[in-house]
Amino acid sequence: INEMLKTGEHEKLEFKSSLRWDVKQNQVNRELERTAMKTITAFLNSEGGDLLVGVDDKGKPVGLENDFASLVRQDADGFENHFNNLFKSMVGPEFRRLVKLKFDNIGGKTVCLASVEPGHKPAYLKTGTNEDFYIRTGNVTTPLKMSEVASYTSSWWRMK
Repeated sequence: INEMLKTGEHEKLEFKSSLRWDVKQNQVNRELERTAMKTITAFLNSEGGDLLVGVDDKGKPVGLENDFASLVRQDADGFENHFNNLFKSMVGPEFRRLVKLKFDNIGGKTVCLASVEPGHKPAYLKTGTNEDFYIRTGNVTTPLKMSEVASYTSSWWRMK
């Protein structure tokens, strides 16, 4: 993880300060959860990658302590349980085996590494009645229009 922090964000590495705690608003923000799941979905639909949660955009560990405090079970286990529930509802349980979570202490701060393998079929981000499709392009998560999804998925998964 220390090596990852030094490289900065790229096509296969993304940093998120928090899974759910909005420091600016000083409260839980569901949009942050959606953003994390969006990145994971993009990794599933591309070549895989790593999401480091508890790390700011500059690669500085900020920790998950605020996330922990916002959960019923205020520790890494509670965080993983919450992650699992989010993942099940927003991405789907059939993809969960492709995402491995690892917690580490960096500079006195707890961070979570979500290592994502490439998916075996298209993964969609479900929010409400919407389903969106994302891929990684460089160091960003990019939405595809529905008119682009069919050609991307047929060419991407045919190559595998």
